[in-house]
Amino acid sequence: MWKNGWRPLLLTAVLVLLGGCSFNSPEDLYTVPKAAEDYTNLQMEIDKVRNANAEYAGPLTGSYTQPVQLMDLDGDGVQEAVAFFRTTAVDNSPPLKIYIYHQTEEGQYAVQTIIEGEGTAINSISYVDLDGHTGPNGETDRELVVSWRLSDQIYRLMAYSVSGGEANVVLPAVSYTEYTLMDMDKDNQQEIVVLNLNTVEGICQADYYDYREGQMVLRSSAPMSDAITGLVSNTKPQPGYLRNGEIAEPALFVTSSLTTGVITDIFAWRESDLVNITLNSNTGMSDGTFRLSNSISIQDINADGYLEVPRPIAFPELRPTGSAENFYSVQWMQYDLSGAASVAMITYYNGEDGWYLTLPDSWQGKIALARQDNSGSGERGVLFYPYPAVENQEPQPFLAIYKLTGPNQTARAHVGNRFILLSQDDAIYAAEFIDGSGWDCGLTEESLTELFHLIQPDLTSAS
Repeated sequence: MWKNGWRPLLLTAVLVLLGGCSFNSPEDLYTVPKAAEDYTNLQMEIDKVRNANAEYAGPLTGSYTQPVQLMDLDGDGVQEAVAFFRTTAVDNSPPLKIYIYHQTEEGQYAVQTIIEGEGTAINSISYVDLDGHTGPNGETDRELVVSWRLSDQIYRLMAYSVSGGEANVVLPAVSYTEYTLMDMDKDNQQEIVVLNLNTVEGICQADYYDYREGQMVLRSSAPMSDAITGLVSNTKPQPGYLRNGEIAEPALFVTSSLTTGVITDIFAWRESDLVNITLNSNTGMSDGTFRLSNSISIQDINADGYLEVPRPIAFPELRPTGSAENFYSVQWMQYDLSGAASVAMITYYNGEDGWYLTLPDSWQGKIALARQDNSGSGERGVLFYPYPAVENQEPQPFLAIYKLTGPNQTARAHVGNRFILLSQDDAIYAAEFIDGSGWDCGLTEESLTELFHLIQPDLTSAS
């Protein structure tokens, strides 16, 4: 038997590890390896379903998309097999089916229960602890949180607990725009935060479901900002933390679109209620988190364990023409449980070239920026100037930072007084201090290198 496994095991991975097995069709990718004795019976059971007008129909999104997955659902130390099918029904039964196979003491797999659902596909599945129960071996059991896709824009969320040879519904069907699983009240069990956006009627809110006496019940709701038009495309609600003195409090950061920009609502569990801690009750909006675009994502910019919300502020234009590129310093705002905001860091954020620079306090309000690119040679540069410029004198930069690509990038990184900030396989980032501006920026090569960082990939995007 397969014991003590908490992470789903791809049957295809077993196939590769055992080696010596071949397949002739795409569906054979998901077959159980013939050399694995424990799985011979499982493959036979799966084939019975497939031979009865069924096809594999693994979840479309999320972390678990394999048509056959292994997971210990009841906490007994033995993994169940979970298989996903779409059937051509002749008896008007729901077309989508989740078969759960349990191992007997003899090591044979048998159908334990079948979960059926309406829709065009299983959108996603998660295995989480909603009820805090443990199995006979002291292992935590796991509930199945299933999203049924009824159409391109309509989804239903349900949760099931598997015990006693059957699946029990612990969350009846709930419609949703987006949902998140997280332990918001810190009881070591997952809760479900469901976002529902009815932009036509202007009712948008977060609903908090918690386990009580055998069911996930709606315990609290909190409004989102008024006038939102939808969640920002390709961005998932992001679990994080807020400060509460020295205590970290779980929170959910939800970024939505407005007709004029984007806005972030932050939800937390406070005094036994779900609260939008950034919402201004007078305006109905989380005014402090408004920004013109979502080009800079929420992130833990200073790596202290707390998420920060970007607040871009335009640098002054060196030569106001009305057509110059806009440059922004970014105040990274950190929130506490009361909704109070503080500045955790200020950066110049260059999303186009993939880097940012932490700005010293002494630079605040005293610099302007301009571009200096030579696209033909693979050289993109940003010039930093003292501001305001000396009257009747041509502005002179005190610093240049370059992204160098293409041939001879290493040689170009050492032209003149340039020095390397960071080197990658496909690009070199270099800088140079420039004399003539008459302004002491207070940095050395070493301290500038410490303030320079690459922008990390955004992991919050929807898959």
